[in-house]
Amino acid sequence: MDRNYGNDARPIGYNTNEGDRGVDMNRDMIDQNAGYDEGYNGDLAQRIQKKVNDMNNVDDAHVILDDNNVIVGIDTSEKNKGAMDRKVEREIKPLAAGRDVKVTTDDSIVGRIENVDMDLQNGKAYNEVQSDVKAIMTDIGNAGTDLGNAIKRPFENNR
Repeated sequence: MDRNYGNDARPIGYNTNEGDRGVDMNRDMIDQNAGYDEGYNGDLAQRIQKKVNDMNNVDDAHVILDDNNVIVGIDTSEKNKGAMDRKVEREIKPLAAGRDVKVTTDDSIVGRIENVDMDLQNGKAYNEVQSDVKAIMTDIGNAGTDLGNAIKRPFENNR
């Protein structure tokens, strides 16, 4: 059955297990097909994210690389979140390639980190999310001392 489609491309089909229970197709596809912009070091972000996700008491982690920073947001079952932040920081420091490591378990900030991470994985250029990253870094610094402002700030610098 030879078909000519007008070019050298061949039709490609694929099977999915989309109907299976317990499978998150969106998450599985993103994990397997991260499409980072070529100007962003997605390989390093993925290596750090995998290392953190493999740690005990980490339910989910997301990583953003900024010029001199590695920003890590963690969903954790650990009760002592401050200790978890420090543990993750120690573990990934050797992978950080000389960058400062900033870790947070604050739920509102973690959600924002996840959103930016997903945008980057889906090919957005870093300069498109840079203002969000700067606001996240400010909020990580303020979260310990001024959480009220950190909660208001997600709506600033978004455009």
